Amino acid sequence: MPEFIPRSIKPRSLFSKMLTGFLAVIVLLVAFNFITSIYLKNKIHDEIVKYNELSITHTVEGYENHFRLSKNMVLGLNQNDRWLMNLNILRNVKQNNGYASVEDVRAELKTLYANPFLQFENIIVYFKNDAFVVEKDGTSSAQDMFGKYYYSPRYPLSFWNGKFDERVGFSVLPAAEFTEKSAGIEMHKGYLLPVLIKQQPYNDMYLIVMLDAQKLFQIHNISKDQRFYILDPKGNPIYTSASDFKIEPLSAIEASESSVLKGNYYTFYKKGQETGFTYVSMVPAEKISLQLVRLNMILIVLLVLAAMISIIASVLFSRSLHTPLRKIIESFQSSPDDESLPKQGPIREYDLIRHTMHRMMKTNQDIAQDLAQKTSILRKYALSNRLKHIHMNLADMREMADTSMPFRIVLFDIHFKEQYAELDMDHEKGTYYIREYIDSVLLQTYQHAVTFQLERNLVLSIVFAEDSELSGIMKPIGYLKQMFDIERDLYLVTMAASSVYPASSEFTPAYEELTERLKQRRLVNETQIMEDGPWKAERFHFSVSMEEEFHTRLMSGHEKGMYDWIDKQLDQMGKKAAPVEHYSQLAREVEQQIDKSLQKLNLNGQRSGTAPPFAKLQSFYCREQFRDWLVQLLEPVIRLIQNKTEDQDPITRFVIDYLDSHLHEDITLDLMADKLNITPGYLSTYFKEKTGMNFSDYLNDIRIQRAKQLLQNVELKIQEVAANVGYQNANSFIRMFKRYSGITPGEYRKKYASPLLAE
Repeated sequence: MPEFIPRSIKPRSLFSKMLTGFLAVIVLLVAFNFITSIYLKNKIHDEIVKYNELSITHTVEGYENHFRLSKNMVLGLNQNDRWLMNLNILRNVKQNNGYASVEDVRAELKTLYANPFLQFENIIVYFKNDAFVVEKDGTSSAQDMFGKYYYSPRYPLSFWNGKFDERVGFSVLPAAEFTEKSAGIEMHKGYLLPVLIKQQPYNDMYLIVMLDAQKLFQIHNISKDQRFYILDPKGNPIYTSASDFKIEPLSAIEASESSVLKGNYYTFYKKGQETGFTYVSMVPAEKISLQLVRLNMILIVLLVLAAMISIIASVLFSRSLHTPLRKIIESFQSSPDDESLPKQGPIREYDLIRHTMHRMMKTNQDIAQDLAQKTSILRKYALSNRLKHIHMNLADMREMADTSMPFRIVLFDIHFKEQYAELDMDHEKGTYYIREYIDSVLLQTYQHAVTFQLERNLVLSIVFAEDSELSGIMKPIGYLKQMFDIERDLYLVTMAASSVYPASSEFTPAYEELTERLKQRRLVNETQIMEDGPWKAERFHFSVSMEEEFHTRLMSGHEKGMYDWIDKQLDQMGKKAAPVEHYSQLAREVEQQIDKSLQKLNLNGQRSGTAPPFAKLQSFYCREQFRDWLVQLLEPVIRLIQNKTEDQDPITRFVIDYLDSHLHEDITLDLMADKLNITPGYLSTYFKEKTGMNFSDYLNDIRIQRAKQLLQNVELKIQEVAANVGYQNANSFIRMFKRYSGITPGEYRKKYASPLLAE
C-alpha cells in the first residue's frame, strides 16, 4: 500500500493547507485592528477633552445647587412664626431675659446641620446688641466664638462686626482654616467655607453657615487629580484645591473659550448662573498625552502579541492534527488485513479507519462481558480487604453496609487529661486501645458491629441488627461507662447513641444527630451518655445587659470587678447545668467583646502576649478550668487598659482624681465641667474618647466597687454605705448595685462578707 501522508511538507499536504488558511485569517484580523486603531486614536483626544468639559459642567451645577439649597433652607426658617418670635427675644436677650429661647433656636438649627446632604459643619447666629452667638454646642460670647472656638487669622471678630453695616443678604466668603483653642489645647476644625445670610428686616443679627470645603470638593468633583479653584465676580479666589499653583486673572478667563491649552495645562472654565462665580479646572496636558501614548503602545503590543500567538498557535494546531493522523494511518498500514480491505468511499484513509474502529468496538464488547462475569468475585475480595482496615471514612462505610438491615450508630468522644501524659503514651495510641476495647465489648452482643477510629479522639461504632435487638444497645454502653469511670483520672469519654434507622442511606442524618447530641455534654468529671433530649442544642446568647456590664467593668480597669463578673456568669451557668458548648460560646463572646472594647480605645493592635487557644475549651471538664482560661485571656487586656488610664491627659486625670476623693458628694457632669471651665457636652465627648466610657457609667462603676469594699464591714447599714458612695436614696443605691453586680447589696454581703467581721 502506498504511503498516504508523506513526512515532508508539500504544497498540497493537509498541514500546508491548514497553516495557509490560518495565516490568511490572521493577516485580515491584524490589518482590520491596525486601521481601526489609527481611526480611533484621533477620536480619543476629542473624547477626553469632552469628558473634562462635562466634568466641569457637572461640578458647577453641583456647587451652584448646593449654594442655592443652603440659602433656601436657612431662609426657609422665616416661614416659622416661632422662629421669628425667638429671634426677636434673643436680639435683646438681657433686656427680655429670654435665655429660654436659646434651646428653641438650637432645635430649629439642628434640623439643618443634622442633614448629611447639606454638609453644614455648624450654623452660627450672631446677635449684635448683646454681642453673643447661638450655635450647635450652645451659646457663648462673640469674643470667645471667633477668638477661641472658630478662630482664623483671616476672620477676626472685627471682620464679623463689620458685616452688620453691609447691605448684603447672601454672601459666600473665601474658605479658610479654622481652629479651636480652649483649655490649653488647639484642635483643627477644618478647611471651612463661610456663608453669610441676613434675614430681612434684621440689621442687628445674621447667620453664618460653615460649609466643609473639602467635602464639597470631594462630592462635586469627578477627578481628584485636577487643580480646581473658584473665583468671585471680582476675581478673588473663593476656594482652591491646592495652594501651589498660579491662579489666572478673571480678565484672561473671560476672554478665552470654555477650554484652552495654556502652557502645560488644559484649562476648563464655567460660570455659575446663581452666584456669578467662575469655576476653573486645570488638567495636566501631559496626562492626556500620556493616555494617548500609553494607548498607542498598548495597541501595538497587543497587535504584535496577537499576531505572534496566532501564528504559533496555528503551527502547533496544524501539526497537532497532522502528526497523529499520519501515525495512525502508518500503524493501520502495518496490518496484513488491510490489503484485502474493500473500497467503501472516495478516501482510502477513511475506509481504513472505519474498518479498524469497527474491529476495536467488537473487541471491547467481548472484554465487557468477561468483566461482568467476574464482578461478584471482585466485590467479595474488596469487602474482605476493607473490613481489615481500622480507619475508614463515611463513604467506605456506605459501600460495605447491608442496605436492607436497620442500624444504630454510637459515637465516642475521648478527652485525655493532664495525668495521661505521665504514661508516656501518645493520644493516638490511647485512642487505638480504647477502640479495640469498645469493639470487643460490642461484638459480644452484636455479631454485625463494626468500630472505626474516625479522628484522633473520635471513635464510631455501627451496629446492624433487627429493631428489637437494637433497643437493648444501652446494656453494653452502660457496661462501657462503668469501665471508663474506673480510669476517669486519665481520660473522660462522652457516648451518644443514635435512633434506629431503617437503611444505610440514612448514615448522614444519623451522624448529624450524634454530633448535635455530643454538644450537650455537661461539665462533670465522669463518663457521660447522651441518649435522651433534643438533637439541637440551644445556643448561648450574650444579652444587651451582659454586654453593657462587661464593657463597663473592663473599661474601669479593676481586676476584682472583672473577675467577680466571670464568677457570676459561671455560677449562673452551673445552676442551669449548662452544656460545655455554652461555656465555649461564653468564652468566644468574651473574646469578641474584648475586641469591641479595645477598638473603642484604639488599642486593638497593642495586646501583649498570646491568647489561650480556643481548641482547649472542648476538653475542659470543670468550672475552674474555664475560669483560669478566661483569667488568662483577660489579664493582659486589663493591664493594657490600666496603662492607658495611667497615661491619660490632665483633663481626664483631674476628673478621675476628683471622683476618687469626692465620691460621697453629689457629683454631676455639669459640676465637673464648671470646675474645668468647659461645656458639659464637650467634657462628655472628651471623656468618652479618652476612656471609652460614658461619664455616668464610670461614676456608677467606681461607686459600686467602693460600695463592695464597704459592705465587707457588717457594722455599716446599707443606707450608710449608700451615703458613703454618693447615693442619698437607699432604693436608688440598691437598684444601681443590682444592675452592675447582678445581686442586691444584702445578697452580696451574705455571700462575700468576711466570717470574722460577721462575728
